[in-house]
Amino acid sequence: MSLFGRGRGCRFGNIRGRIRAELCRIDIRCVIAGAVIVMLSGFLSALAGGSADAYGELELPAGAPPGFVFVIAWTVLYILIGGAAGAVACCPDRSCEQDKYKGLLFFIIMMVFNFIWYPLFFGAEAYFSAFMAIIMMIVMSFFAMCHFFRIYVVCGAAMAVYLVWLFYAAYLNLAVLFLN
Repeated sequence: MSLFGRGRGCRFGNIRGRIRAELCRIDIRCVIAGAVIVMLSGFLSALAGGSADAYGELELPAGAPPGFVFVIAWTVLYILIGGAAGAVACCPDRSCEQDKYKGLLFFIIMMVFNFIWYPLFFGAEAYFSAFMAIIMMIVMSFFAMCHFFRIYVVCGAAMAVYLVWLFYAAYLNLAVLFLN
């Protein structure tokens, strides 16, 4: 089952643009499964890290949003990157095998650092260690994004959005490190 079915509109000869063609090949079940797995990982990380109430007590830099924005942003980002990873994992083409495995390896390593960031920042208040975790997330996300782009442009684009957010999060983390 693809995102747009298997009808007339999904024949490659009748499609304008590579993105629409890709969306026709992506299995929605894989997208949903990937999103659920990543959301669960984020939820477990938050449970392990304790309360984020301390965020309001921190000296925050210019451009720091209110705490509720993070809940919305991370939820959307987890759905995006989880769906992207799920789509890549289910790529049926033999030609994408090497990029699929490399991209998913970088993605999994990135998610490990993502998982430990929350407990480092909020639980241990280890702001420098949390910053190093974000730097590793940026590096792993970049490599995952490169491999995802080779398989599905839409999946690479989802990782690019996440990468932009990580740079913003790194700025906030570094500022908190110096201000507190």
